[in-house]
Amino acid sequence: MLKFKKILKRTIISLAVLIVLFFIALTIYASNPYQPLPDMQTNIDELNTDDIDTVEKYDYISFTVSDPLGNILFIPGGLVNPHSYDYLAINLALEGYNVTVYKPFYDLAILTPKWASKFLDSDLENIVIGHSLGGVVASMIASNNDLVSEVILMGSYPIKDISDKDVLIITAEHDIQMDQETFDNSLQYVNDQYILYDILGGNHAQFGWYGPQKGDGEADISTLEQQNLVLQKIIEFLNNAI
Repeated sequence: MLKFKKILKRTIISLAVLIVLFFIALTIYASNPYQPLPDMQTNIDELNTDDIDTVEKYDYISFTVSDPLGNILFIPGGLVNPHSYDYLAINLALEGYNVTVYKPFYDLAILTPKWASKFLDSDLENIVIGHSLGGVVASMIASNNDLVSEVILMGSYPIKDISDKDVLIITAEHDIQMDQETFDNSLQYVNDQYILYDILGGNHAQFGWYGPQKGDGEADISTLEQQNLVLQKIIEFLNNAI
């Protein structure tokens, strides 16, 4: 019995040390996320946001309006500050939608993929939008979830079955972060009516507003141009879907 207690104690200590080391490593890895660029706020300041109510908490940023057309849940890319999507979120709110940008643990939504589900609205039609790793998580949230009607993936692909949803996939010409074979295989998870739109001149990082990203291609268009093209396609898609 004494020997068993010693083994148990050593096991608990070893597990505790491993957990501490894991969180230290995670903290170091996630210590320098991509941050929004100042020119994003400059462009936001040109918008009339008087009718938008903005609230920020530890795990979300919300932009809400009166009599919303639907509820949009936005999942950021991995290691990207959620505020990097403020321009997209505010413009979608100006189109009449409540928008919640999820603030993931360590800026990695994949660590807690189901946590963001609490921001879905039981009284409104829900649209889940995800960029990069956030798109992967978006498919996890939407799969087998009757609250979600539409899924929009930006520079991303699904890893779970969302064939019962209306799906828009937006890619970019110079997004070399995307593995084509993986992307092609992922299409098994959507139905034949999915919409694919490729932004000519765009790249991976400009789906957000945080500047150049390591391993990404160089864009031929500005961030503002790409963001506005993204908004145009999302609004067209939602107008036809809802």
